Amino acid sequence: MSILPFALSVFALLILPGPTNAVLAMASQGSTFARAVVLVAAVVLSYLAVVLPVAGLAGTFLKAHPAVSEAVKFISATWVLYLALKLWVVDARASALAISVRHVVVTTLLNPKTLIIALTMIAPDQGWLPIAAVGSFSAVAVLTSTIWLLVGRMVLGSSNQMPLIARRFGSGVLLVFSAILTVSALQQ
Repeated sequence: MSILPFALSVFALLILPGPTNAVLAMASQGSTFARAVVLVAAVVLSYLAVVLPVAGLAGTFLKAHPAVSEAVKFISATWVLYLALKLWVVDARASALAISVRHVVVTTLLNPKTLIIALTMIAPDQGWLPIAAVGSFSAVAVLTSTIWLLVGRMVLGSSNQMPLIARRFGSGVLLVFSAILTVSALQQ
């Protein structure tokens, strides 16, 4: 696979709704440009913190021990459920900044998309330099994260107060992702 098909494949996967994208969209409300830059950097660095070691070192181990991958899905589902419950019960006067950079980082670290990318898309025998894959992946992650921040901003507005309907909808979306991850882990 050359760089362009690789980048398009990564884009197709990362642009899909998922836990990181849902949290990013909710974190966008009331955010400044500086906070948006920090959120995007947090996502990219979190993805790389998982993708690089798994693709380079742990890929063989995880392929041989699928139970470990399933455990990651369960942990991810639990974290996303926690975020859904937290968002559901947050005080109506609470700031939209209740979604912290830490939430974005942990959600991204536990996002199963990272394992998919590391185990199936970034392989050592691609025929191009690993730095090209990392650079391409990083650029695509910046683009998709920015898109989700913009979508969140357009849907939620710029107020620091997240409307109750938006909080409840976001909570419901996260609950669905938690259920999907749990079912996915159980079907293996």
